Amino acid sequence: MNRYEATFAALRKKKRIAFIPFAVAGDPDLATSERILRAYIDAGADILEIGYPFSDPIADGPVNQRAGMRAIAAGLTHRHFFRLMRRLRQSTEIPFGLLCYANTVLHLGFDAFCRRAADAGIDSILVADMPPEESAPLYRALSRHQIACVHIISELTPDERIREICRHVTGFVYIVSRLGPTGAAATLSGSVRSTISRVRAHTDRPLCVGFGLSRPEHIAQVKHAGAHGAIVGSALVKTIENNLRDTTTMLRRIERQVRGFMRAT
Repeated sequence: MNRYEATFAALRKKKRIAFIPFAVAGDPDLATSERILRAYIDAGADILEIGYPFSDPIADGPVNQRAGMRAIAAGLTHRHFFRLMRRLRQSTEIPFGLLCYANTVLHLGFDAFCRRAADAGIDSILVADMPPEESAPLYRALSRHQIACVHIISELTPDERIREICRHVTGFVYIVSRLGPTGAAATLSGSVRSTISRVRAHTDRPLCVGFGLSRPEHIAQVKHAGAHGAIVGSALVKTIENNLRDTTTMLRRIERQVRGFMRAT
């Protein structure tokens, strides 16, 4: 049983869904980034979603784009990133999911990147700008190094394409709660429940909802809609951005946010 299977099985017994906080690796600098991710873990996060910074992140809204720019300016490299993941893995067994873009993987090559990711303790990879039609080399490398594949599905994804995407997913399906890039929202799309039902007809993999979740009540809503996990990114990254000059306050507020979200699971 891999870490995802163990985590979701344990959560089912507790009648909880997974809380999955997001942060960009290296934001605002490598040392603070590690403290942020450890704060997520210490506050009880079930799974981490970690973004690798990229100059043209088409799936990211302004808050996460600025986080990526801070990480790039701070000098994050593949070497720094994998070293960070290895340090985190030494102290926890919760799953680590990586969200990145194709150029990040292609820079090292599919096999080399996935080998280093596996060695660093990464459990899944979502390459946001690689559709299934272009992902055969990635699928082979993921399988070779026993890393789970994650793909995104939206309310506009046709049933036939949902079926094809789910055929390749080995981790969880990432369902977006609204159209457009990432970013905190006041309300969730009314289509979440129907999208979850449509996807459930094609897979028994866990279904995790992200994009726009920013309040504990959003977590409760996606749980009620049938999701197995809730992903929160921009609301937490905004707290990082608002407290760049006071790391102690930043970490305290992040932990308080995560605990608030956790109570809604």
